[in-house]
Amino acid sequence: MTERGGVGASGIRGIEFSRLDWRAATRAAVSTGVPLIVLASIDRLDLAIYASFAAFTALYGRNEPYRQRWLTLLLSGAVLLAAIVGGVATSLAGTPTWLAGIGLSLVITAGVLLTAIMQWIPMGAIFFTFAYLGTSVRPTDPAIFWDAVLVAASVVAFSFAVGMSGALLRRIPALGERVPDPNRRPHRRLRQAITAENGWMILVTLLAAWAAAVIAATLDVATHHYWAVVTVTAIFSAPSHLFGFERISHRVVGTLVGVGLAAALYGGEPHPIYVIAVLLLCTFATELVVGQHYGFALAFITPLAIGATSLGAPSNYEVLFVARARETLIGGLVCLAVVYLVRRWRRRQDTTAIEVVG
Repeated sequence: MTERGGVGASGIRGIEFSRLDWRAATRAAVSTGVPLIVLASIDRLDLAIYASFAAFTALYGRNEPYRQRWLTLLLSGAVLLAAIVGGVATSLAGTPTWLAGIGLSLVITAGVLLTAIMQWIPMGAIFFTFAYLGTSVRPTDPAIFWDAVLVAASVVAFSFAVGMSGALLRRIPALGERVPDPNRRPHRRLRQAITAENGWMILVTLLAAWAAAVIAATLDVATHHYWAVVTVTAIFSAPSHLFGFERISHRVVGTLVGVGLAAALYGGEPHPIYVIAVLLLCTFATELVVGQHYGFALAFITPLAIGATSLGAPSNYEVLFVARARETLIGGLVCLAVVYLVRRWRRRQDTTAIEVVG
């Protein structure tokens, strides 16, 4: 057996090759790649961002039994579609701060509560927030509104079908024995959402997200200020993350490594087909390892995020690399401050409790 942090036949620095999730990686790559290839073939890559965000549907339901997975895919797809439509509508309205704030509050609240009820993996509001903010800041021509909605809805449906495809493959005698049984059975209860812990989670995440947005806009050291907000929602994806520093370090260090990889992959003016190929590879690699090491996966998530938000639109990739790094640092520093304050507050509560008991 390979020791933690070592190199051996079974893994590298904690990544066990035998536990790589090839099925999840394939589903994610197919759900992302097929729609983008179709859009490229009909010369409509201006709609690629909506397809990319809708394809996040396939990331949900990992290792769930199909009798539970269908509901996970249906709900996550519906929320993603609502986030995309809401983002496009916000863009058409000129992205006013008050409207973006309402939308952000709704997607964060939905992400936290649905994660608690459905026991979702991935946890939290990260993908809903990314889909809403990414589309809300993108200039939108009113003429393509219904095209964007149709593409997003179609990709959600396609991703649902891909996510459930294993149920059909298991019925084929030659393949059924090769498709292992899903081994994650979440216990879903509505009352799991109605807790003080989730209330604090929503409040703290919203306050941190707003603080990151205000700081990023005030400093104005990079474009794409919403990436600072996305960093916050990515780090605070579960109540336990409000108390620890490890996820912050993974997010910041992994993103900075990813920016370097993105610079190597996207330098110059890459052809759209090349960008699609990079997106497919990064999507596959991300889902392959994210279940084992979040920081390592971020090296691939970063070029994936940069490519997905830039495909089909005039982009200066060199500017995007700088923006991604700086906005991630802003979001990470905000989370660092929040975790420090939360830990200090909890120590005071523990000290007070001990004094009362004593």
